[in-house]
Amino acid sequence: MTDQDIRRFEEICAKTLSSEHEKAGIGTLNEKTLHSVLKNYLEPDTSRHEIRIGRYVADIFRNDEIIEIQTRNFYGMRKKLSFFLDRYRVTIVYPVPAEKYINWIDPSTGEIQSRRRSPKKPHPQEMAHELIHILPFLEHPNLNFHIIYLNVEDYKLLNGWDSSRKKGSERYERIPTGIVSEKFIRSISDYSWFIPETLPGKFTKKEYKKSAGITDTCAQRMLYILTKLGLINRTGKKGRAWLYERA
Repeated sequence: MTDQDIRRFEEICAKTLSSEHEKAGIGTLNEKTLHSVLKNYLEPDTSRHEIRIGRYVADIFRNDEIIEIQTRNFYGMRKKLSFFLDRYRVTIVYPVPAEKYINWIDPSTGEIQSRRRSPKKPHPQEMAHELIHILPFLEHPNLNFHIIYLNVEDYKLLNGWDSSRKKGSERYERIPTGIVSEKFIRSISDYSWFIPETLPGKFTKKEYKKSAGITDTCAQRMLYILTKLGLINRTGKKGRAWLYERA
């Protein structure tokens, strides 16, 4: 990524936020600001946006490649991927907050009640929660991933069910403010990015979890994915825990 890319992304953010299109709060196909900014960053030619292919609509279609921007719900992409991958190269763009500020909005007045920096750090392995839903497609030669780390402002409504009104609240909007870095997965070997270099030659789920800084469920899912992709193998047990090693 170059300084020019960073400046261009910031310009697109500013242009999108200042447009009447976004002020109205209604985007093409009900898209939000993050989706719109990424689409214009990845493909400035709007004639290549929202292209119907068969009974589906591709976010971007150019040079026999489909680009799909997906913030979550990979499960809902399965039928679409099944149709697209047999015909075209498909890149799934997955935005990840590198630095995030949370803005709490009073839904009755629209005023921002508080703003704070989220202490949560991004961990690549957390993508396992989405990848697990499209595991049968991960080895398809036409499937690629483009992971984009962003600085974002999250806007959430104070309409939750607890006394703070935060638990169970709704996200109103996520607005990107800058691009930090990009990572591409274009082959099976690229998934080794999810294996921390700090791991010993043989390791347990607990050691993987600690090294990656993730939850037990996330570690379990990512180890399952990496095993299915042939990047790690089970080699036996250490007590009651499975032992793994790089393939």
